Amino acid sequence: MTRGRLMAEPIIIMPIAYERDDHRRLITLTATDPYSIDDMLSVIDRQSAEDTLGYAMLYDLRGVGDMSARAGLQQIADRVGAVGGGRARAPVGVAIVARPELFLAGLMYAELNREIMAVEVLLTAAQLDDWLFRNALRGPSHPQLKD
Repeated sequence: MTRGRLMAEPIIIMPIAYERDDHRRLITLTATDPYSIDDMLSVIDRQSAEDTLGYAMLYDLRGVGDMSARAGLQQIADRVGAVGGGRARAPVGVAIVARPELFLAGLMYAELNREIMAVEVLLTAAQLDDWLFRNALRGPSHPQLKD
């Protein structure tokens, strides 16, 4: 650093945050723009490598502005099917901002995966809380509560 001049360090923004909660058997992925399909595919590969496809998965996409590219949704669905060998997997919640194009993309993703997993599109905090209540365990020694 030169005297009197500040050197700016580059700021690296991570578009994907991955949180694994073994006690609740829950993985939470929080995405913000800009993210890429490769970011999402790497999360699926990580779940497979960690043998956590049986964990409930919450995609928190409320910080994402656009997820409407059908080709990208198809790629993600194909990867989920491939890493799981076509076997059923744990429930998936997709939390989004209530905008028609995001809701449509969420419904398309649910349709693409209907054979192997239940996908719920979550628009409100109440829906998100309800999904977590139904799909995340209550702790290491407590059975999952059912409605």
